[in-house]
Amino acid sequence: MQLSVITPEKILFSAEASMVIIPGTEGEFGVLPGHAPFVSTIRPGVISIDTTSGEKHKIAIVSGIAEVTPEHCTILAELAADCQGLAESDIQSKLQQAKDAVNLAVTEEASREAGRQLALAEAMAMAA
Repeated sequence: MQLSVITPEKILFSAEASMVIIPGTEGEFGVLPGHAPFVSTIRPGVISIDTTSGEKHKIAIVSGIAEVTPEHCTILAELAADCQGLAESDIQSKLQQAKDAVNLAVTEEASREAGRQLALAEAMAMAA
């Protein structure tokens, strides 16, 4: 099945997948080719991907919507990051920067954005 993970900025991931595990708001669910059609909201967590070429990918996500058809799985992510190739030290650095930003936020908008970045950093830590 064709898997696409799309953020407002770009297509984060696009490949043929043999299996995808998605953190739905009602619990994690797996998607295989030929899956019955449905739509689900996504909670913060990690999307685990097995490609048909045998590669494994992990994508941290804060929120979004997954649309599944027998041939496609499309994830529209509000905020997501590919964790492929990130070292533990990079993730810990991002986590600390996000925590610092939360503590330093002065306006409501800055606080909200810092909270979103912290949620993404925490999801990235789950992927490690």
